[in-house]
Amino acid sequence: MAFLKIRSSHFSLALALLLAALLAIWLLSGSVYTLATDAPEFTPASQEAERPVVEIQILQASTYHPRLQVQGQLVPYRQSTLTSRINSQVEAWHVRQGQAVKAGELIISLDQEDRQAQLQRAEADLRLAEANLQATERLKSQNLSSETALLNQQALVASTRAERDRVSMELQHTQILAPFDGFIESLPIEVGNSIQPGDALVSLADTRTLKLTADIPQQKASQLSEGLTTEAQLLDGGQLTGKISFIAHVADSATRSYRIEAQIDNPELRRVAGASATISILLPDLSAHRFSPALLALDSTGQTGVRIINDEQIMQFMPVQILSLDTGGVWVSGLPAEIKLVTQGAGFVSEGEQVTAVQVESD
Repeated sequence: MAFLKIRSSHFSLALALLLAALLAIWLLSGSVYTLATDAPEFTPASQEAERPVVEIQILQASTYHPRLQVQGQLVPYRQSTLTSRINSQVEAWHVRQGQAVKAGELIISLDQEDRQAQLQRAEADLRLAEANLQATERLKSQNLSSETALLNQQALVASTRAERDRVSMELQHTQILAPFDGFIESLPIEVGNSIQPGDALVSLADTRTLKLTADIPQQKASQLSEGLTTEAQLLDGGQLTGKISFIAHVADSATRSYRIEAQIDNPELRRVAGASATISILLPDLSAHRFSPALLALDSTGQTGVRIINDEQIMQFMPVQILSLDTGGVWVSGLPAEIKLVTQGAGFVSEGEQVTAVQVESD
């Protein structure tokens, strides 16, 4: 009997424990159900964890010095071939080929022949005609001469004066003077040669200053203005600088390009006149960004641009204009002064999508 009582007591305790466990499970089941059906309260950190992650660099705009590079030619700033204006003979050279001369310096003397005597005679004829004119005017004032006689004397004075001036001019043309500072490039005649009007006597060039000429494509011409600095890269590696002095207002009908000229100083008297050169024109400075060309992208229309992150952490595509491209990087314009440039992860994010941006240091 005692044994049966002990077993009954143990059974009652086990049953009580089982019921208590079932009750606890039932009470907890309500909380679990509530947790399973209510919307979770995500913290901002958990929301950011759900966004795509991209790497960015914060870039500041810097000054870009654009250049327009074309091929051109260097020519003397001034060049002239002096020709004879009279019939004569070469009497003497006063210079040699290659010599430097000053403006007004005597280069060649031509034979004056009898022009000095012709001038004296013409001057005498002019003095006589002027005296006769004065006498005729006095007679006309006294009504002792006709109007026709007065007109004839006036015509004779004009004719003799013109003859005097012609002979005097021919005498001046026997002395060939340098019209400007320069160098004697050629003397194609010999002393004693007979010459006629139009025959070449001497070629003179001023190479202390050079004139640089080039043709600019029509789409680039609007960027130019007089006074811009130009640099001429010579074939021997040297460099000459100057400024644009002329820009054509009308394009060439065949090439649709605009001719420009630049005045270039040549203080060392380099023998480069007539040679070709690579011309760099320094355009006005621009605000631009420089980065790896690998970060350039195309939108759906094929426009070139970059992907950036705005202040709301939303990815945007911004078109750019490429200014220059080399192995070291690309210069672009069209962006704000400061940008958050996406450098990695853009391929997994769509434009307009919010992201989590992780900044990396720029190189």
